[in-house]
Amino acid sequence: MTFRWAPMTAAFAAAFCAVHAEAADPRVADCLAASDASIQLGDRHALRAERAQLLVCSAASCPADVRQECLRRVDDVSARIPTIVFSGKSASGGDLQAVRITMDGEVLATSLDGIAVPVDPGEHTFVFDAPGQPALTRKLLVIEGQRDRREVAVFGGPQAPALATPATLPTLATGSPAQAADSRGPGTARLLAGISAGLGVVGIGLGTAFAVTATNQKNAAQIACPGSACATQDGVNQWSSAASSGNAATVAFVTGGALLAGAAVLWLAAPGASSSASTRVGVGPAGLQLRGAW
Repeated sequence: MTFRWAPMTAAFAAAFCAVHAEAADPRVADCLAASDASIQLGDRHALRAERAQLLVCSAASCPADVRQECLRRVDDVSARIPTIVFSGKSASGGDLQAVRITMDGEVLATSLDGIAVPVDPGEHTFVFDAPGQPALTRKLLVIEGQRDRREVAVFGGPQAPALATPATLPTLATGSPAQAADSRGPGTARLLAGISAGLGVVGIGLGTAFAVTATNQKNAAQIACPGSACATQDGVNQWSSAASSGNAATVAFVTGGALLAGAAVLWLAAPGASSSASTRVGVGPAGLQLRGAW
């Protein structure tokens, strides 16, 4: 991995020297400040900025011990920076080049040229803009050390339906039992409640399956990557798979629980229930709450 980055590191060093050929070389104070800043940036996983500071304190005008340490670290940091190869497609499948990409508000590219783009590890929000097309927004979890990951932005395609969440369920089940009776009969209301409950059970089951899969994948990833950083692409891929399964489990659990709560509301609000019964649904910081009185 380090050998692969050696030419790029040399190129960065050469570019740095060229830029500063006509300017004063970094002073000792500048070298020390850059070295300290690189450590702080590394703690925040801002690897691209960390590498830029290491190139400053690698200058020939820096003290020998500082320069040697920065040169030693720059290859390691460069190898840990993940890269993504972005591409754009129209609804008909044609390639799009005039696509502007921002990551957390920072402009990464003004057009697509098939070259891998270095990014920092972690979760980021990417926005893709193309002329005459609505902007696309995607959240991606970028794994440290992952190289040449492929991401395709498809413009003008059909939008995927949004998953139900607890925040949207109260609009399906608000109102008094009397109001519910005006719009549907008891059989229809309880049929809908049964369907919602069945889907909720399926969601909980899927969440359990994904959770078990995520646990197994995490265990395998820990075996493949016993240290703080993965030395193999297989280990990186296993960690990525474990994270994806864990996210799927969370979505399934939340959706299943929300559907079960909605089923309870529909059942209790159906005509034929006690006239003194009342049901309230609320959403707060602790989640979805169902309150009833009979």
